[in-house]
Amino acid sequence: MDAPAPREALLVEDEALVAMVAEEYLGELGFEPFSARNAAEAMRILEERPDLAVALVDIGLPDQRGDELAKRMRQLRPELPILMASGYDGGDIKSRFAGDARVGVLSKPYTEGDLVRALGDLGLAAQA
Repeated sequence: MDAPAPREALLVEDEALVAMVAEEYLGELGFEPFSARNAAEAMRILEERPDLAVALVDIGLPDQRGDELAKRMRQLRPELPILMASGYDGGDIKSRFAGDARVGVLSKPYTEGDLVRALGDLGLAAQA
């Protein structure tokens, strides 16, 4: 039996080392990551990739706050699950998206297991 095709994931992370690790995690979990280093690149990828299964967005981007980017993304793709990654207290971020079950928060630094749990909370199971 053939392995399932990878699902597409948008990774928005400006720190190269963090992006490299997150890309590896996403790949191991059955996602094909498309990486952006800033909000402008993220919006371009969002418009070009209609089949994105999830977006993983860093809160601290060089050209726009990640939560503001997520709001813009939400306008184009209201159904897209979004994980906000932050090294700060996630409670503030969660409160900004209260009532939106398609937005989760992932505290940095995170492990592959943390990512699996956060994706699961959004209804996205990892594919082996």
